[in-house]
Amino acid sequence: MMYDWQTSLRTDDSCAARILPPVTVGETGWDILLALHSDRHWRLSPRKLAAMVSVPNGTIDRWLGALEERKLITGTRNPSSDELLAVLTETGGGLLDRYFSATKDLQAGAQS
Repeated sequence: MMYDWQTSLRTDDSCAARILPPVTVGETGWDILLALHSDRHWRLSPRKLAAMVSVPNGTIDRWLGALEERKLITGTRNPSSDELLAVLTETGGGLLDRYFSATKDLQAGAQS
């Protein structure tokens, strides 16, 4: 389900985009994925995401388009409020879970 995000940030090689680790999406994209992953339901409004990652609303819209193009997020509507929500997909959540699992030794070392 495609929503009207701006999609000016595009990856030229769609094959590479599917297999590269999430850190290659850029700092803002990574922050968005982390914010969504930290939410209990893996879904947040674009405006809340913009506030969480400290970027303007126009910037968040471009990044949401780029992340949706890579199938890491999707858009949906809240059934009770009709508010647009960015949702971490199973692909995006699985990618982050695998990344966290692969880097758990580094994370443990950073906490010592």
